[in-house]
Amino acid sequence: MSSKPLAGRRILVTRAAHQSKVFTRLLHEQGASTEAAALIEIVAPPSWQPLDQALAQLHQYQYIILTSVNAVDMLHQRLQHLGQEGFFSAEQSSAVAGPIWVCVGPKTALALQKLGRQPDLQPEEYRAEAIIDLLVQRGISGQRVLYPRAQLARPLIPQQLRAAGAIVDDPVAYNTIPGRAAAEQIRQLMRTGALDVVTFTSSSTVENFVAALGDDAVQLTRDLVVASIGPLTSATARRLGLTVTVEAQDYTLEGLLAALVTYYQLLGKH
Repeated sequence: MSSKPLAGRRILVTRAAHQSKVFTRLLHEQGASTEAAALIEIVAPPSWQPLDQALAQLHQYQYIILTSVNAVDMLHQRLQHLGQEGFFSAEQSSAVAGPIWVCVGPKTALALQKLGRQPDLQPEEYRAEAIIDLLVQRGISGQRVLYPRAQLARPLIPQQLRAAGAIVDDPVAYNTIPGRAAAEQIRQLMRTGALDVVTFTSSSTVENFVAALGDDAVQLTRDLVVASIGPLTSATARRLGLTVTVEAQDYTLEGLLAALVTYYQLLGKH
């Protein structure tokens, strides 16, 4: 019998397909087996024009706020399209006084670093409220801010920064839509009792999970461990009637993994 803490546990990974590999590998390293059902897909916004207009004048901004790896990826794609990919280079950034790059967490910061640009600011807590507090403390009034966002993102960042006197442009950089193939796959897994844990890494994954299962969602998860990446995702789950069993203290995939490992280690002691 394996001594790994998640040995014998079958875990549902609901992240977008192109983002699930890292989490799946981490789970496997701890002994788990996994099922992947992409509950969200990342797609282009209805129009690129607002984002492209902002990117064509990047040096007018004092701050650029990036709150996800998806935002970094889409920004990079559009800068390539506009022939401005060099804007990420450290050499150009040091040669020309440009904006301050703000990343919400380590994964977003790493994605930016891989493109050649070091983030300038990163709050200790990986959530929108921490970015707002950090910028307000620095004195954001009168400063121009670019916030490339998801279409369904909470309006908190632009609202609060505008209230503090900032001039904020928040063009849509990407949209998340329900994963089209996941619903029947999840229903089958639930019907056969093949799962021990369902993981949620965003509010969108929770909402699409409940939409896929309809009125059966609460009943079908009653005997499962529901694991959430953080308080916002947990709040969405509870609002939709799910009972959250495990919540990450660090709002990252590694934090979610650590919370699951701790849960099962404690369970094994009882």
